[in-house]
Amino acid sequence: MKIRKKLLSKTYLRDVSKYEIKFDLSNDDYFLAVKHIIKTDPPFIIDGRTIIGNGTYVMELVPKNENYSMRVYFDENKNITEYYFDIIRGSGIDEDSKIPYYDDLYLDVTLTDGEIKVLDEDELEEAYNNHEITKEEYDMAIEVGNKLISEIKTNTNKYINMDLKSLL
Repeated sequence: MKIRKKLLSKTYLRDVSKYEIKFDLSNDDYFLAVKHIIKTDPPFIIDGRTIIGNGTYVMELVPKNENYSMRVYFDENKNITEYYFDIIRGSGIDEDSKIPYYDDLYLDVTLTDGEIKVLDEDELEEAYNNHEITKEEYDMAIEVGNKLISEIKTNTNKYINMDLKSLL
């Protein structure tokens, strides 16, 4: 394992054969990519819910001053099906491709139907034990995850509270 640099143009498109993508890099607060999935086979299904399928949308919003990225999955009717947060070391614009990216720090938080889950704690622990991330990065990932969970529970996360559908 190592820090995973993820370009917004390349993430979450496995099995997707046709899609449209648009970027908004003009906002001072965040980077935004919206992917409209036109054709995928097979669809990506979790717990009986289609997360990525024909006609669905994947929005990636990466706050410039936070240590997380927010992925929002929309169904074909533009209803939100899941929020997925990657805890990150940082983000920016890739020098070569000029596409926004983030450095994934393994720990994830999801919000689905009001239920919050923390994922990949084992990957975070393994990265720390293998000296792929520092103690400071490990502690920061835990702290950011806890803060994010608190914001979700108290309905104070500014990005969740945005009119996200209008950004599609």
